[in-house]
Amino acid sequence: MTETSLGELSMDGGRYGIAASAVDYTPDLPAYLRITDIRDDGTLDLSSRKSVEDPNATDYMLEPNDIVFARTGNSTGRNYFYDPRDGRFAYAGFLIKFSLNPAEVNPRYIKYYAQSKPYWDWVASFNTGSTRGNINAKTYASMPITLPSRCTQDGIVRFCDAISDKIRVNGQINGYLAA
Repeated sequence: MTETSLGELSMDGGRYGIAASAVDYTPDLPAYLRITDIRDDGTLDLSSRKSVEDPNATDYMLEPNDIVFARTGNSTGRNYFYDPRDGRFAYAGFLIKFSLNPAEVNPRYIKYYAQSKPYWDWVASFNTGSTRGNINAKTYASMPITLPSRCTQDGIVRFCDAISDKIRVNGQINGYLAA
């Protein structure tokens, strides 16, 4: 096990999203990923999906191995690891994106780490009283991560992916049954 930080595993050190207003969803515009679209468990709730109409939106599109973190308010700490099966998204200004370097870490390991007790304890350390603290890009970049060997990371990812995929399929089945 080695101690590292999110910034050391990232290729960009953290980048804030686009500061633009959401508009009604249309397939002609990029879908807009907002804090409110991310559940506490890192999955998406797209029941109120929106788009973004800004000429710079293409500069904020999520790519494979990207993870975004909510930086403010009661949603601080929520995160989403980009899954292309969810569609294409431009990420909003209250999110911070880190592009994970696959030469340094199995990027999906960080997805699961960001749902772990050590992660949520770290987020809680910024709380003051009943208020969740804000966490900026520099602080997220300094987040400590205990990193097992690559072989162990890969094993954890295989195990967790199998469970996540089953949950995803069951959710789709439930959606079909409700329709």
